[in-house]
Amino acid sequence: MAQTVRSMLAPVRALFGGTTLLIAGNSLLGVILPLRMEAAGYPVALTGVVMAAYYMGLAFGGLYTKRVILRIGHIRAFSAFAALTAAVCLAYGFFEFPAAWVLLRMINGFCIAGMTTSIESWLNYRSSNETRGRVLGFYMLVFYLAIAAGQTLVNLGTVGGSDHLMIASTLIGLSLIPIAMTRLGEPDLKASQPLDIRTLYNASRVGVIGATVAGMLVGSFYALGVVFARQIGLSVPEAAMFMSTVVLGGLGFQVPVGMLADRFDRRIVMSCLLLVVGVSWGLLSTALSGGVSLAVLITMALAFGGAISSVYPLCVAQTFDRLEKRFYVAASGRLLMVYSIGATVGPLLASFLMSVFGPASFFLFESAVAVLYALFVLVATRSRQALPVEGREKFVPLPDISPVAVALDPRTPEEEQTSVPG
Repeated sequence: MAQTVRSMLAPVRALFGGTTLLIAGNSLLGVILPLRMEAAGYPVALTGVVMAAYYMGLAFGGLYTKRVILRIGHIRAFSAFAALTAAVCLAYGFFEFPAAWVLLRMINGFCIAGMTTSIESWLNYRSSNETRGRVLGFYMLVFYLAIAAGQTLVNLGTVGGSDHLMIASTLIGLSLIPIAMTRLGEPDLKASQPLDIRTLYNASRVGVIGATVAGMLVGSFYALGVVFARQIGLSVPEAAMFMSTVVLGGLGFQVPVGMLADRFDRRIVMSCLLLVVGVSWGLLSTALSGGVSLAVLITMALAFGGAISSVYPLCVAQTFDRLEKRFYVAASGRLLMVYSIGATVGPLLASFLMSVFGPASFFLFESAVAVLYALFVLVATRSRQALPVEGREKFVPLPDISPVAVALDPRTPEEEQTSVPG
């Protein structure tokens, strides 16, 4: 078995190496920027605008970077996106005013979409229909661990200095080396079967609205979670640990949630997760005035991370259950679009509430979104019966912060393995 795993991963080791460096650097950037804005005295609402711009860039990148890759090839495209991102990391230190940072964050998101599109389509190209699921599993492991590791790098320097920006730029620049030296061939990015958003909504309201909700929950947390942690009195290392715990919770919950989702109605599983966490976080927000121990906060963060990271893959599974296989890739592209819209709107709303009502409203916002969506799903179960287990696709864990990981999804028909949502 060990030999089989080694032989399966050997052709894509360079891609995993590039992914680790890229995601760690980008993750560090996502933590240090709101901390720098907080240290500079910027209002929380302005921080929300700057951080939301990243997801807007990610959305545009998901739509347009494929054209760049098709025109100049995967290695050249990845190199161009990585070089630009590394330069953007340093530019944050030169242009420390909000309008410039909004533009830089949009460029940042656009380039990250291009780089992950290149890597994931490569991984798909080098995987057989039988190994795609396992390759996706290892990719998810690398992805989440790199995010958690990148966030802890905030402890290596002072918030107001240039150390963090230089580290992030260096890591993203170094990701060029394994990719540029690879001998892998160029994968073919085929066009997917078109699918308009209205047809997708009619097929699965739960899936479309859920992808938007997932974007709001995940986007607002990654944009403002570290600001919230600082506002309630956590030190920078404790805030980084808080953020990393949510990420690791998202990784740890994927398998048990998948087992439940394949056995019971996916909508019930998702609703129960969000209700429990939503109510718990709502209660926790009322306790902030009296002080909450770090242990309690970390425990809740673990559960919260597991819940919000399960929403998107559950929505994808729910949507796939209601569609023909030939529409899977197109559906994933549409779900990415509405997810990105939610991830852009979420930080704007959450930051506004935090600026008016204080840090406790961050908990209340996340809790309210989770509970309202859970109630919507429960009502939807009364109007539409669940499909029998034998008529459903199996749940496949997906990283909800990766734009095109569905290319590795083993549920996708073999003839569309190299397709990427566009």
